[in-house]
Amino acid sequence: MVKRKLNIKKLGIFVGIIVLIIILSIVGIKKLVDEAKLKQTTEYKLGEVGYSTNEIKVLLEKFDDNQVNDLLNSKYKSNLTKFIGERYFMYENMDKYLDYYSKNSGVSPTKIVAIVNTNADTGWYSKISETDTSMGEKMLVNKFNGLGSDYVPGDLKLVSSSYAYSGKYVSEVIYDDLINMLSDAREDGYTLVVSQGYRSYEDQEEAYSEIEDSSGQDEADRLAARAGHSEYQTGLSVVIKPYNREVEEGEESEENTWLLANSYRYGFILRYPEGTSDITGFETDSWRFRYVGVDVARRIHEEGITFDEYYAYYLNK
Repeated sequence: MVKRKLNIKKLGIFVGIIVLIIILSIVGIKKLVDEAKLKQTTEYKLGEVGYSTNEIKVLLEKFDDNQVNDLLNSKYKSNLTKFIGERYFMYENMDKYLDYYSKNSGVSPTKIVAIVNTNADTGWYSKISETDTSMGEKMLVNKFNGLGSDYVPGDLKLVSSSYAYSGKYVSEVIYDDLINMLSDAREDGYTLVVSQGYRSYEDQEEAYSEIEDSSGQDEADRLAARAGHSEYQTGLSVVIKPYNREVEEGEESEENTWLLANSYRYGFILRYPEGTSDITGFETDSWRFRYVGVDVARRIHEEGITFDEYYAYYLNK
């Protein structure tokens, strides 16, 4: 019997091939495992929905797990990242922002967020709720929140004739801060007085009806509040003007400049600033001030927002 000699070279090649096959198999299996794991990641799933890498990064930074899961179970939302970086973005209003933007793409995301948050996208007086009067000086009265005809502040106080025209009442809650503000203004050389304070439901109804009868409902809604929707009825809203001098709306004056710079220190805010009628529903009124308390007034002043926006974002969540 002839013994064959072991071919070391061939054996080496054979073993090398086997090792290579094993390595390739391991690499292939690992790749499959990695792909399987990748497909389980949130990033991959969001990409499958349609979000780009940059969009995914923003979404994961801003949204919690539950909110991300909602996105995974819905269709791709284009333009979403235009809004989620906005300071007053509210997740529950997300679809409303996008819907409004689709119809009004020329409006900035900042303005859209403000409009939607305050319900101003739904049409004035379209969805009316009863004002929560238990919130005191923080109560909201506007075209979506109203007071009943029987509501009268229980603490009305006559403003001293030294600081108001005859017969002007305000809520006692604001009285001391109001007088302090007007007194300090005088020390700085500005004689300011309250020209409008509390107004009853019936008086507001009469004022509104006069405009409506002469100019129609649209004009009445532009210039005045319907009965129950005027903050005058709260006793927290006042018109402050220079004593014994007529002023035009938008007139630049030292008195108005002083009020804008200092009123928040006493708990008052300019209620209807310029450029906010699409949020508040009312025309600019540079002499109309509302008491909300010192802490709230300071924040509204610092953030440059309306009370409607503050209420929606900070108080009504």
